[in-house]
Amino acid sequence: MLTNLARWHAALPDCKISAAPRPDGSCVLVVKSADGKELRRVLPRDQKNVDQLIRRVRLDLMLAKGQAPTREVIGTIDVSTLPTYTNGRLYKTRAASLWERRRVTGKLASN
Repeated sequence: MLTNLARWHAALPDCKISAAPRPDGSCVLVVKSADGKELRRVLPRDQKNVDQLIRRVRLDLMLAKGQAPTREVIGTIDVSTLPTYTNGRLYKTRAASLWERRRVTGKLASN
């Protein structure tokens, strides 16, 4: 079960927060805002980046309410750990790597 539920309540005081365990060890977090918006998120079992998860839920709540996200919320999101299909690291696109190879090849040719 979610052991740090008090931390979630402190971060989102105007929301009702509940959690339910899943068979794989993770849990489903349900956040209901005062205006009736509801978010459901599956949280991993290790719970390493709780602060980052809280900021992500705040951003999702702002977007669900139609509010513009604040600089505080956007600026603290770590873009290097964006989710991918394989949960691996992000690689450059083929076009971006082509331009980089051309730059390297151009530097070698000029030397």
